[in-house]
Amino acid sequence: ERVGCFGDSPNEDADLLLQPQDVIEANKMQARRASKKNTSRRMQKARQLEKEGLVESPEDRLRREYAHMEGQVGLPVFYSEGLMKKPPALRRIFQGAKSAWATSTLTPLYFSYEDLMRDWSTMRERSNNKNKIPEKPQVEVFNMLDVVTSIDKDQWRAERRSELVREQKGFVGKIPILHNLINTGNKNASKKSGLEKVVFVPSSLGIEAKERISAAGSMKTRLRPMRAWGKNA
Repeated sequence: ERVGCFGDSPNEDADLLLQPQDVIEANKMQARRASKKNTSRRMQKARQLEKEGLVESPEDRLRREYAHMEGQVGLPVFYSEGLMKKPPALRRIFQGAKSAWATSTLTPLYFSYEDLMRDWSTMRERSNNKNKIPEKPQVEVFNMLDVVTSIDKDQWRAERRSELVREQKGFVGKIPILHNLINTGNKNASKKSGLEKVVFVPSSLGIEAKERISAAGSMKTRLRPMRAWGKNA
């Protein structure tokens, strides 16, 4: 649902996405036309279940939360909890391994599911607690555009909180050096959501294709035209 797959089964979604582009667009257009009616029906059903004291099924909840993706085609990125990007070696040396992992680890979102599984296997093989790590991770799928939108909103909120702190300090807040020295004690101003640690990992196949294209070049000479010299100059 996060990437626009609202079929009754995974096989139905896979069969649609393997069709030609015009067939996919025709099906998605039909779904977009019915999305408002479906959203209204799901909201009514959720309210009715709440009145009766019943719990909404996970499938219905996801379809209601990601109703804006019905009839759309998202760009999937893959995430697995516990898989983090390693901090730089110099930072681990100067800060210590524990501090470096706490301050500089990044949360990778993979464009390729196969790359995530390969990195998970590599992490598991290198771990000292190999037996405690499952062979196959639990993978979540997100829509890249939704993630980017959330990051943009999070950055705006952080900037707005910083502006409010400077306004509270008055004249002192307008001087960067004094502003950084004086602490107002507002913990919410420095509160982080974790989105600032998100990093997108490109597909390894795409990187290999780019390297092959760069190695082949444009097949055009890079020499400048020869200039006349000596008696002919």
